[in-house]
Amino acid sequence: MELSYRRKSIKAICYILILFFAAVLQNTEGLTLEIGGARCFLLLPVTVILGIGEDERFAGLLGLFGGILWDSTTTVHLGFNAVFMCAACFCSAALVTYIIRDTFITCIIFSAVTIILYVFLYWLLFIIIKGIHGAELSLFSFYIPSAFYTCVITPLVWLCFKPVKRRLNTPDKTV
Repeated sequence: MELSYRRKSIKAICYILILFFAAVLQNTEGLTLEIGGARCFLLLPVTVILGIGEDERFAGLLGLFGGILWDSTTTVHLGFNAVFMCAACFCSAALVTYIIRDTFITCIIFSAVTIILYVFLYWLLFIIIKGIHGAELSLFSFYIPSAFYTCVITPLVWLCFKPVKRRLNTPDKTV
């Protein structure tokens, strides 16, 4: 059953607010727990989990919005997060729409792949290529622990947002 225009608008507004809240949590110093210097890249699993099960275009736009929120807090890599998260959410949603079912394992695997790919691409494109002294060791001292930390948080993100997604995707009962 198709959602009404009103329900789609409410769902989009709720998802935007969720992404905004996740961006504030991730990018504000002191709001998230840093473990041994590792940071949680909360926007990655949030956008992927919200995008899975949605239309590919809507999922891509969610990823684009989440990436723009993340890019707005940095001056180093303008546009990288937006493009990466848009592509990751689009691909995840397309695979779930046409090939794979939307399950817990699917969300965890797609989130983990997105997180690991993001960490290695970011490290390669913005740390190694710049030729920063000691850049090779930053992979093991910051990026891999941050990826692991984010992957560990991903099931909690899924548990928080699965009921929200289920509620927002129920059509109006018209008789």
